[in-house]
Formats: sequence, C-alpha cells, structure tokens
Amino acid sequence: MRKALIFFALVALAQWAVPLWTIATKEEVRSEGEAFLFRLRPVDPTDPFRGEYVVLRYEEEDRDIPQTQGPNTVGEQVYATLNTSGYAVEIDEVLSEPPTDGWPYVTCTVDISPFMDSATVRVDLPFDRYYLQEGDGAIVEDLMRGQFDGPTPEAYAVVRLLNGDGVIEDLLIDGRSVSELIREYRDTLSTP
Repeated sequence: MRKALIFFALVALAQWAVPLWTIATKEEVRSEGEAFLFRLRPVDPTDPFRGEYVVLRYEEEDRDIPQTQGPNTVGEQVYATLNTSGYAVEIDEVLSEPPTDGWPYVTCTVDISPFMDSATVRVDLPFDRYYLQEGDGAIVEDLMRGQFDGPTPEAYAVVRLLNGDGVIEDLLIDGRSVSELIREYRDTLSTP
C-alpha cells in the first residue's frame, strides 16, 4: 500500500512538473530572449477546435536555404542562423549543430529538400500560431489581408529567441502592434 501511495504521489508530481517546466522555459525566452522580426505571408483561417489563434506562415519558409553541414533529411531538427542586417531577419544557412560563435539562430525542422544534391533545404519554423482573445482571430486575419482593392499590408512577427527557442511576442501590421489595431477596430464598432 505504501509503495502504491508513493508511486501515485510521483505520478501526480510529474503531471504538474512537466507543464510548469514548459511554461517556465517559455517565460525565460520571453523575458531574456532577444527580439527579431520575421516577415509573414498571408495567414490561414482560425481553427475553432483549438481555440482562437491565427496560423502564421513566414516568407523564410518558402525560400531555398543553403546547408553547409548535411545532407539533412525531412523532419530532422536543424539550426538556422539568422542574418539581422535588414529590417526583418533572413535565414543565412542551416546547420546540423547549434552555432558556437554567438550568432543568433532558431531551432527548426527540415520541411523539404527541393534538389537532389541536398545543397539547399526549406525549413519549418516552430512558432506558427499566435493566440488571441475570443473573437479577435477574424479581425487579425482581415487586418493582415488588407482591402480588396489595396496592397497587402506588411506583416511581421516579433519573435524572442534564446538558445534557439522562440516565442512570439507580438504581430506588427504596417508597423503597428496588432493589439493596438484590434482596440481601434473595436472602438469604431462601439461608436454610433
């Protein structure tokens, strides 16, 4: 009976420890990580079964990126080094091991290898959902699509990175925070 009670206590402790460790890790990235801008492509619709969020696609995911260490296979974890010289970051290259020279990088997976020689790959960035309050997903999608007769707005994700882990801090649409734009949108609906 005593062994069963100890086992039960350990299982209960593990059930609390895993989510708390995950939350603590993400909060460490959010508080200590360096912020980078990733340029977004138009978003997909929200999924009502998983909660209110927008699905994000990044321009860097549609670009062939050189890999100097490899070849890497589809689904393999890799480390993408970031070029921060422009307004938004670009991925320089894909490595099999994390860089040791202090260069900023993001841990991601290989999505496809478009050429048989495996000199380049396309990656899948891990931060692809931005969660919102109930009802705000459709507003954000409309803001990111823009007007039917106008240009598509410039959209970026502000991502904090620490040791390759990333957390989305904010979305910017034409240089403005999405929370500010949502507040303005709601204010226009509430005024007669």
